[in-house]
Amino acid sequence: MATIGDVAREAGVARSTVSAVLTGRKLVLPETRQRVEDAIAKLNFSVNAGARALATSRTMAIGAVVRFHEAEFSPALATYLVALSDAATEQGYSVQLLTERDGVGAVHRAIAGRRVDGLVLFNVVEDDPRLEPITTAGFPAVLLGMPRETRGVDAVDLDFAVGARLLVDHLADSGHREVTFVRWPDSLYAAGATYALRFADAVRQRVAGHGMKLEELACPVGPEQVRAVLGERLRRADAPHALLVHNDAAAAMLPFALHDVDVKTPGGPSVVSLHSSELARLYALPFTSVESEPDAVVRAAVELVINRIADPGLPVARRLVAPHIVERGGVSRSAAS
Repeated sequence: MATIGDVAREAGVARSTVSAVLTGRKLVLPETRQRVEDAIAKLNFSVNAGARALATSRTMAIGAVVRFHEAEFSPALATYLVALSDAATEQGYSVQLLTERDGVGAVHRAIAGRRVDGLVLFNVVEDDPRLEPITTAGFPAVLLGMPRETRGVDAVDLDFAVGARLLVDHLADSGHREVTFVRWPDSLYAAGATYALRFADAVRQRVAGHGMKLEELACPVGPEQVRAVLGERLRRADAPHALLVHNDAAAAMLPFALHDVDVKTPGGPSVVSLHSSELARLYALPFTSVESEPDAVVRAAVELVINRIADPGLPVARRLVAPHIVERGGVSRSAAS
């Protein structure tokens, strides 16, 4: 089994340099880091996490603070948790799920007990109360969401506003002058969910900029209820010609609702959506979409929190992952809707 000494000899560096690359406690020149990483890969070197934790006085664990809203779709959220586990493992860290209803208390206990080295906060809302114990303790953390004020805590998320503009532009470029925005229930926006608010605000602004007419359809909680609401709207005489979907349950249930009212795709309403590629795969969604990029977002979050653990004095980071549109069809040209 390869040792740190073997890696150092292969890379032509000191053992302390290899240790610095592994722990992240000191800056290493990019070309030197690359040599060390190449040697690690060549020798199939693996870190003993227990020994590393003892040597650095760290737990080698990241806490994932998850606060589910009843409207959120658990299969979509699971893709983020799996991505977090994968990204953390690659860096020698384990993940502890902190899912207590009392999120503030969970953060307090994790910090006070030094159960983890850093935190990743899911389901971030505006004025998130979980920020208070983090900022008071100066504890390493990253927000998986982008509130207006992060209070000095690192934050990363998909650029939902850009994603919304891409989808509205796609419908407008296809000649649609009216769009039905299938969105989350009002309670999610009232709770301050940052991704939902940023997306909805951008949709309204972009639709207005194109001079389009906007109808908003708030869906209830629960897939079957969502299916029923979509079916009722599609059965009406003024059924929409274009749907823009930002609601994971609605994206998953829309093909079923279209089938319920005997509407075929293609040939039915034009549909664009924001959802994850995993959701598209699980439900065979045929819609042109902006994908939520859970892997890219979570990997950025893990990078930020590990950097913060290594160097608490780093400048505060706010990082937005650029979205892109994936055309799968489902959008018909329309002279007027």
